Amino acid sequence: MGGPELPGQLQATFVPDPEVPGKGRMAFWGTPDPAVHAAALGLRVPDRGPGAGPGAALPVVLPAGDLLVGAEVPALLVPVGEALAALVGLHPADPSSGGRRPGASVYAWAVAARLALEHVVAGHLTPVLAAGTGGRTHAHWRADCGGDPRLAALAEALPTAAHALRVPAPGTRAPDGADEVRVRAPHSLLAAFCDAVADVCARAAAGAAAGAAAGAGDARGRVAAVRTGTWAEAWLGALTAGADAAAVEAPDTPAAGRLEEWAAAAAGERIAVRLCLRLGLPAGADERWPLTFHLQTVGEPAPLVPARRVWTTRTDTLALGAGVLDRPQETLTEGLALAARTFRPLTQALSRSRPDGVMLTPYEAAELLGDGGTALRTAGIGVLVPEGLDAPDNVLGPRLRVGSRRGGFPERPHAPARPGRTVTFRWEAVVGDEVVPPDEVVALAERGEPLAWWRDRWVRVDCERVDRLAALAGGGGRLAMAEALSVVLCGRHHTEEFGDVPALADGSVTELVAALREAGRDEPELAGVRAELRDYQRRGVAWLQSLTGIGFGALLADDMGLGKTLQAIALIASRTGELPNLVVCPTSVMSNWERELARFAPGLRVRRHHGPRRAGSAGEFRAGDVVVTSYALLRLDAELLTSVDWNLVVLDEAQQIKNHTAQTARAASRLTARQRVALTGTPVENRLSELWSIMHFANPGLLGSHRRFKERFADPIERAGETATAERLRAVIAPFVLRRLKSAVADELPPKLESTVACTLTAEQTTLYRAAVAAAFDADGGLGSGFARHGNVLRLLTELKQICNHPAQYLRRGAQPGEERLGGRSGKLARATEMLSEAVAARDRVLVFTQYRVMGELLSRHLAAELGLDQVPFLHGGVPVDERDRMVDAFQHDESASPVLVISLRAGGFGLNLTRASHVLHYDRWWNPAVEEQASDRAHRLGQTRTVHVHKLVTADTFEERIDALLESKRSLADAVVGTSETWLSELDDAALRDLVQLSDQGVDQ
Repeated sequence: MGGPELPGQLQATFVPDPEVPGKGRMAFWGTPDPAVHAAALGLRVPDRGPGAGPGAALPVVLPAGDLLVGAEVPALLVPVGEALAALVGLHPADPSSGGRRPGASVYAWAVAARLALEHVVAGHLTPVLAAGTGGRTHAHWRADCGGDPRLAALAEALPTAAHALRVPAPGTRAPDGADEVRVRAPHSLLAAFCDAVADVCARAAAGAAAGAAAGAGDARGRVAAVRTGTWAEAWLGALTAGADAAAVEAPDTPAAGRLEEWAAAAAGERIAVRLCLRLGLPAGADERWPLTFHLQTVGEPAPLVPARRVWTTRTDTLALGAGVLDRPQETLTEGLALAARTFRPLTQALSRSRPDGVMLTPYEAAELLGDGGTALRTAGIGVLVPEGLDAPDNVLGPRLRVGSRRGGFPERPHAPARPGRTVTFRWEAVVGDEVVPPDEVVALAERGEPLAWWRDRWVRVDCERVDRLAALAGGGGRLAMAEALSVVLCGRHHTEEFGDVPALADGSVTELVAALREAGRDEPELAGVRAELRDYQRRGVAWLQSLTGIGFGALLADDMGLGKTLQAIALIASRTGELPNLVVCPTSVMSNWERELARFAPGLRVRRHHGPRRAGSAGEFRAGDVVVTSYALLRLDAELLTSVDWNLVVLDEAQQIKNHTAQTARAASRLTARQRVALTGTPVENRLSELWSIMHFANPGLLGSHRRFKERFADPIERAGETATAERLRAVIAPFVLRRLKSAVADELPPKLESTVACTLTAEQTTLYRAAVAAAFDADGGLGSGFARHGNVLRLLTELKQICNHPAQYLRRGAQPGEERLGGRSGKLARATEMLSEAVAARDRVLVFTQYRVMGELLSRHLAAELGLDQVPFLHGGVPVDERDRMVDAFQHDESASPVLVISLRAGGFGLNLTRASHVLHYDRWWNPAVEEQASDRAHRLGQTRTVHVHKLVTADTFEERIDALLESKRSLADAVVGTSETWLSELDDAALRDLVQLSDQGVDQ
């Protein structure tokens, strides 16, 4: 089976060396070419060198559905010493940039690198001896992190990708004989990484001539206590040489024991300490800001020792918390030197013999509160500031207040959504929630100080933009109602100069937002509805009535099978009036809508707009009519249908308008209606632009133009995985989208059991399969490039699908009776026939889905003959509407009808109620989980009383089985804000694509 899909973002993990820590490497992976992505992200990692290179294969463990699967992924392997600079210098990308950021694992290892270096700088490392192979012993340095709670917390929070390295090596077996799939434990992997950093840094320091001499003297002093003979000098040399020279002859056992005792004692006495800078408040508004120096234990609690006490210490040790610090003055001096290189205002302290602090100008203090403090913390130096001074809301900045203070919620039901309606807005300057009057903003601008004394407290001021803020405060204008709602619902408004600024509703807009959030809390109006609605359906109807009652469109996105049609009918029944209503749905479910309307709302006058005798003028639609038409006619009769003033327009299976550039979507948006409702169980199948298209129909302008939506939401979410942006999008659409899942609201619904059934290829299929692959890759120019390559890849995949289905489909022979035998030529057809025979024998009814009409005709003929049935109906797009209705009615209600119904996925994958079926068989795969689930839910929906078994057929060890393993990882996009076609496969390089489609012998039926 092929491995799961790569994460798509650059990830990192540490690959320890089993003998010498300093030989460990950082592995960057997660994308097809991690070297390119690492360089694009500013990670200055080499692409050549010992053990490095984009061609390396890294054994990892990745999720595939509910399983963990071992896989080898392309990786860039970089020695730890060379990766340290890249990791320490890495900072999270600006969340508003929309650029592609690395995964969380990269940032986790960046934090680990800073913590490890902090301990190394503090001298927390010990020389050790460790047994190696071939009778050799290796000398290296070990990090003594003293139980640092920060490392423990990091280990607990370490992302899965950060320790996805597979252990043991591939090919090992568990006791039961199964493949062993395990990963490195986070705590042990972090400890190994810290040891590697310590080993690399200690050897690097000893490599310089002067440093080597000083380091050798210090090391000889340490070794004196355990000197036993000739190996001691060799041990010292191995500690100070490069990692490749770490091996020494093994010492005698007593010497090794004494060395271990000494190392353990040395490690136990050490405590983690760092320099800490503490900013105080100035004595007066015009005074400088005091910054004092301290030593601080790492972790909580973290007592501070003032530099003044350190300098007056007369011994080489200093009690600090629960431990004892060696050479405190040296530690303080080294920390100050590092801090001065990071934050230049500290250089003045280095000119004094025993500095205990410096005085900062307001500009320097402001820098410490911003980028300067961030750089110091990144370097492992503590920074403490007065409480609240660096809080995000302690900054003078703009805020947008939207709405009239007069209030007065519009009484006309459709007034809020009326095109062209606008509301007032005004700008104000604020510090937190406190408004700063315009004259005070001007005064602060004139002072030009980054830290200003205002109303008995210090606040931060952006000197570069305060003049613009002073000009802006108190001004205002008007916003379109839809844009105003979008702004206040997400609480942010984007500006070119100030970025995202807070937004607040006022007056009438406050009342409107409150009404939106209260929608659905009243009892629904169900007059004229003859049905017993479940509680969640009653809430859904009340929500639809509330939302449309105040003039807004609604997107009812309940899970498939939960009765969206019934809830919409209840809404229609409560909205009869002076204007006609329109229902647009796929052709295959028009009859279902007519039956459901007649059943649940018999008082409504239903009119079908379909066929040659359909209406030719707007005057033929009468007040109160419920007109049912198809998406095809919405497009063809757009001029007529858009000329009618509709009361309510309902789009069923609204994903039909997901392509905003298509004529159908444009026609839907041009419809004139007081109220608009979209029904779909899959508001997002592949891309967020689909959600925009549906919401643009329901509430035009709410998400802005498509271009603005793409820049503001789609790109940051889809390309950079920005969760904060996804949350803002959720906040904007939440009042207008109602989605309930079966698991949450329909406990009485029987379960759905899914299984993947692997089938083998016959010899004929194998020959055709291999020939198709060879022809594609061995042709002149291979698969080509650009658009030509895209088409060639999709053509190859289509051919392979057809071969896996049946040779007759691929060869275009055998579709008509008597043309060619079908049995014995397809492993998939043989397995499907066996399964269907069992189901029919058990008196079960089965739906068989295929995406190909030719294959559907083959299945219909073959299954009728093999199962002893008069016929097996095939419902496809070419079947007339009346005949479709007869097929569905017979399957549902006629005991003498065929228990098997073959359905084209496009023609019958949605909208139909086929609850008589207890088995669903997907003969070939659409490679879109949302579409396949929608098809399966023709049987697994309200009205079903039996467990539904869903069987998905794939041919073993072919591209079908490998893609099937990737499907489950393609669903995160839809879950993020309320999948997937084969086009992404065309983006694989030739080697990856060949690996995907290559046939292995295991899948061949010999």
